[in-house]
Amino acid sequence: MTGFHSSCSRVSDTHICPFCYSSKIIKNGHTKTHKQQCFCKTCLKRFLNYYTYKACYPTINQHIIACTKEGMGIRSITRFLQISTTTLLRRYLQIANTIKSPAIRYNQEYEVDELRFYIRKKTNPMWLVCALEKSKRQIVSFYVGQRNNTTLNAVVKTLLFSNAKTINTDKLLNYKFLIPNSVHSTRRFGTNHIERFHLNIRTHLKRLSR
Repeated sequence: MTGFHSSCSRVSDTHICPFCYSSKIIKNGHTKTHKQQCFCKTCLKRFLNYYTYKACYPTINQHIIACTKEGMGIRSITRFLQISTTTLLRRYLQIANTIKSPAIRYNQEYEVDELRFYIRKKTNPMWLVCALEKSKRQIVSFYVGQRNNTTLNAVVKTLLFSNAKTINTDKLLNYKFLIPNSVHSTRRFGTNHIERFHLNIRTHLKRLSR
């Protein structure tokens, strides 16, 4: 087996092709910026001896997540990590596509609430609907969309399929048509935990601040 290898390690040190992991590589001239080029005789691909661009590091996604949680904006992250804005936005999409739905337990009590934000301009509002398991205080379902029955029902259906004991919401009229009265509750302080979670999101994510 070959050891850990990425495009950020020097080929002259590892003598391994970053594409096919072959050792049959030779030097193949220089670029306009005087960087050494290499050529693999096995896969017939050309590559640089060492890439100086920071976005090629395998831990860059973890740094992006950490900076985002600390409330840094897009421009701040690009300056701190020394990557381009286009690369950062592309990585955001890649990270978002890897997010999986959390596990959900049966016969539990849940809290549901909405978080309002906007995309590009304030005349284009969107809503983040989250469901929180009250005993563990963990998010079990979420959905992003307009504030209508379709968006709310995407989360409510998941809770109903899990045989929820109680679903606590605010007094939004849409919930009355989506949740059966036997499990629906709008009592006072019933959504404290999910509302606290949304306030934490606004605190940590700069783009969701009011």
